Amino acid sequence: MQPLKTFITFVVLTAMGTPAFSQIRVVSYNSAQFNGDPAAMTQVLQAANDDDSHGFAAPASVYLFQEVLEQELSTLQKAVGPDYTMGTFTDQNDSSWGGAQAMFYLSTQFIEHTPSHNDIFTYAGRHADRWGLNLLGYDNLRIYVYSMHLKAGSGSDNQETRRKGAENVRDDINTLPIGSRIIMAGDMNFYSPGDAAYEWFTAAGDGQLIDPLGTGLSWSGESNALKHTQSPLLSQEGGLIGGGLDDRFDFQFLSPTMLDGDGVSLIEGTYRPLGNDGQHYNIAINTGTNYYFPDDTVRGDLLADQLKAASDHVPLIADYQVPALLAWSMDPTAERIIVGASTSVDISISNDAVAVVPEGADQLDVTIEVVGDLNGTEQVSVPAMSPPQIVSFPLDTMAVGPWQSTMTLTASNEGVQDAPEVTELAGEVIDHSNASFLYAEDIDWYVYDIAFEAGTGVQSFNVWLFNYGFDGSQSLLEIDSVTTPDPPIVFNGVSTNVVGSIPALMSFEIDTDAVTPDTYTSFLPISVSDEDLLGETTNISMLTVRVEITGSQADPCPADLAGGKAGGDGVVDVNDLLVMIANWGLSDTPADITGPDGTPDGTVDIADLLALIAAWGPCP
Repeated sequence: MQPLKTFITFVVLTAMGTPAFSQIRVVSYNSAQFNGDPAAMTQVLQAANDDDSHGFAAPASVYLFQEVLEQELSTLQKAVGPDYTMGTFTDQNDSSWGGAQAMFYLSTQFIEHTPSHNDIFTYAGRHADRWGLNLLGYDNLRIYVYSMHLKAGSGSDNQETRRKGAENVRDDINTLPIGSRIIMAGDMNFYSPGDAAYEWFTAAGDGQLIDPLGTGLSWSGESNALKHTQSPLLSQEGGLIGGGLDDRFDFQFLSPTMLDGDGVSLIEGTYRPLGNDGQHYNIAINTGTNYYFPDDTVRGDLLADQLKAASDHVPLIADYQVPALLAWSMDPTAERIIVGASTSVDISISNDAVAVVPEGADQLDVTIEVVGDLNGTEQVSVPAMSPPQIVSFPLDTMAVGPWQSTMTLTASNEGVQDAPEVTELAGEVIDHSNASFLYAEDIDWYVYDIAFEAGTGVQSFNVWLFNYGFDGSQSLLEIDSVTTPDPPIVFNGVSTNVVGSIPALMSFEIDTDAVTPDTYTSFLPISVSDEDLLGETTNISMLTVRVEITGSQADPCPADLAGGKAGGDGVVDVNDLLVMIANWGLSDTPADITGPDGTPDGTVDIADLLALIAAWGPCP
């Protein structure tokens, strides 16, 4: 290969605004030392993100590149885009022997466990790299990814060099914890499943890897054209090798833990070479029409042109599901239930794993066991991106007081986040509310009596309504409605519709200037209820409001004017005479004490003077 070129132009990968998907897409790609068109390379990487040929698009979670020269790292970073972080990079003179390995990961989805990085010598001056990636949102869930570029060539010596490299890699695998999740990708240069290195990787025993397209199955010839990854060019162009699309050199080998459909696992049918429609055997990938997108050949043809210009390999893509993520909640109505309610406590079980499609996350299979005031065992299965499943456990509410149970959630799936979980469930059974018109007595039927003197204007009065005996073990009292009283009594509202320890004040008034002396009575049914809780009941409390309007009291000594209606001095004398003289002939004055019919006639005159003289002396 030629050293890195000086690029005149470069197209930066379109920003994706990537959300933090947990569903995983791994793209492995021999970058051919960037000897292709850099703009086309950028477009191919974007196409890997947008590829929905197998039912859905998802942003690449991990890029694994082979044939990377150290001096092209900044260029490669621009190509993958700002959402990606480069993993630990080492170049132990690999750039002189065809290039090193580079890994980029989606920083909203993974974080590198840097102590897991390791270089493994694979001979021919080359090294494989191993990285550990922790999946965000899951505790202690690590995926190990390998990238390598084994020795090319078909002779026995080349095969033996590859085998020795494979032996070193498998030895490294055996240093990992048993059951580790492993994706081993790269340009392996295998011509057939009989290649010694292929057999070394896939042989039974510790560290065995599986070929997702069938371990040991042939991939040669036109009948296997869908499996081929090299070369999208027919003739050599610049530093890119031609030959047509007829070799399967690129692989993503998987540990058995990645193929069991449990936890992190390959999504069936998603392992594919990008842009390979199976109809371009031994020719350039852009010859004629490309049917990679059967219903959009224009899109397929454009992708084929980009693949041919970018590298002498095509990217290998595989999508992986993530484990289920357990979430649960208790119906909050169970936290306070009114005594006597016929009810169960509902537990909602959901699978909160983030995915693009349901198959992008494992189904949640969970057992729910409760002991205590709740008792029972239930099992539910919740696919990703589906509504929660509800399980119900009966609760005895015949006695007031707290209830409590221990719930154990156990998942049978691999790697389920937040399981197993043991938690305490608790709530309280409370008593009914109790409306009363008195604080110290339970009075539901009440007559409220009050009296006002006629002609004294608008008079207001209040009636209290209590929640008798209220404490924390009793429902609040809700005042749902107060019957409108008959005129002239007016209801002005209630201070609160919810009564706990503080009573509600019902406000009334009557205009004494607009009524005649009498007794005015209204019967006011009041609708009350418990809180809006399970077991709520509704009742009626009866209030009778009786207002007596009395006549005005006659002044027993109207001639006592020195103070008069302002107070008088209890004696009719010269002081009162002087007041009358001062008001002589006037109207609307206290000195108008009588008239022809014995009541004030509106003018201070002789009749008032004669009445004052007749009352001379101490008032009765």
